[in-house]
Amino acid sequence: MANIRLKLTALSPIHIGSSEVYEPTNFIMDEGILYSFRDEDFYINLPDIKKEAFMRILNENKSDSFVRIHKFVKDNKNLVKEIATGMVSVTDGLQKDYDKLLGQVRQFEGKGRTTERVFNKFEIQRIQRKQVKTEAGTYANTGYIVGSSLKGSISTAYQELVYKKEGFKAVEQKFQAKGREISNNLFKAFKVSDSIVKKVNTKVGFALNKERFEYDFHNPNANVKLSTYIEVIEAGGEFTVDINHGSLDIEEILESCNSHYMPIFRSLFLDKVNGKSEYINKYLSSNFYESYRHFQLKPNQYLLRVGKHSGARSVTIDGLREIKSKLSGGGKHRKPNKFEYREDETTTWLFGENSSSNNGLLPFGWVLAEISEEKESGAEAIDGLYALQVQRIKERVEKNLAIEEKLKEEEEEKAQRELQEKERLASMTPVQRLIDAYNDLSVLINEMKDEKLENFEEIKLELAGEVKKELQKTPKTWDKAKKKALDRKNYIEGLLK
Repeated sequence: MANIRLKLTALSPIHIGSSEVYEPTNFIMDEGILYSFRDEDFYINLPDIKKEAFMRILNENKSDSFVRIHKFVKDNKNLVKEIATGMVSVTDGLQKDYDKLLGQVRQFEGKGRTTERVFNKFEIQRIQRKQVKTEAGTYANTGYIVGSSLKGSISTAYQELVYKKEGFKAVEQKFQAKGREISNNLFKAFKVSDSIVKKVNTKVGFALNKERFEYDFHNPNANVKLSTYIEVIEAGGEFTVDINHGSLDIEEILESCNSHYMPIFRSLFLDKVNGKSEYINKYLSSNFYESYRHFQLKPNQYLLRVGKHSGARSVTIDGLREIKSKLSGGGKHRKPNKFEYREDETTTWLFGENSSSNNGLLPFGWVLAEISEEKESGAEAIDGLYALQVQRIKERVEKNLAIEEKLKEEEEEKAQRELQEKERLASMTPVQRLIDAYNDLSVLINEMKDEKLENFEEIKLELAGEVKKELQKTPKTWDKAKKKALDRKNYIEGLLK
């Protein structure tokens, strides 16, 4: 099969979902960083007295358990930072939301449903991550562009090209064949690898839903329809992927991406689309707007859009679009929903720093692709904060290894001492072992005088001789003995006569 390599550069934030979320009981945020952790790691590393306190909270199972558990975790944030399995930057607005959330939740202690709703609302959509080996030989989880997501993006564009050239029946035959006819599917053998990561940083912020064709100039805050918390790969990330395209015309396929995605990209900067006022450009970051409003692709460059919140136009074929749009319904009176089908989506999702942002926003999912001759290096890049976490883990492992090594040395020294002591005692006579058992010879001599020792008459001569040797080692207890020491000397000499 024929192969090409593409270099990918993220022009805007990308969220390729993992169907997982950061649970509010498994992370903390502190000074602009989210620290995620595993329950078992947190519990195992607690001191025993805190383990008991933590278990009491869990076992009581009160209505305010969410509050109490999270407060306990927050009170032990230094431990969380030590055992964190992940670190991700968060926007200032999200950090403020988090701090405010905890303040609100404390007001609702005892109101279980309220606290549960607040906590559930704070779940954060996670990106796909993969484990990669770093240059240091350690492993880390890093954000990347999933091959299937990229393949889907390319497939949509190519289907549009086939539709415009050959009609809808050709699209059905060449792309939607299933069962026995699946061999007719053009993209069955079109293989796109998961990306190799060259440079990446991730962040958690807000996905904000905005009206495209309406704008409230009098009440800008009303322009936010919905907002959710979301993790993204930041703009500037660099990746490479390999594509096996078989007998397909890869140049035609890639050019179809420009035909499909470039008009959608250009519409971000227009004041009118299909005769209707377009307001997306009012929300955009000035840097993004100025950098790309006159954007022109160079030869060998191709535009793609991947991931969640790419917009209905990006994932549908021009000419076949029937985008469902709600006209009315729902609300507190639960009125029946009414919909219409359009060629354009009426809202768009943008990434923002806080929940009420009306400017400085970025669209999701835009990627610039270029054919590359570059050969891969062994190690992949990882998120800067993950790199810091890997270093912390490495330092913690090295510290634990040093402690274990020290304990091992101490155990070996202890065993050696015990062996030497055992050998020393084995080399002694029973009388010598008796003397060795006394730290103070004066106590032993007093017990000799009082005949408190077992079998004293049988051992007294040998015992007196050995005691004399010990006393002679110190002048004050033998050669220059005075008073009590002299009495003890005379007693021993008397036994030996």
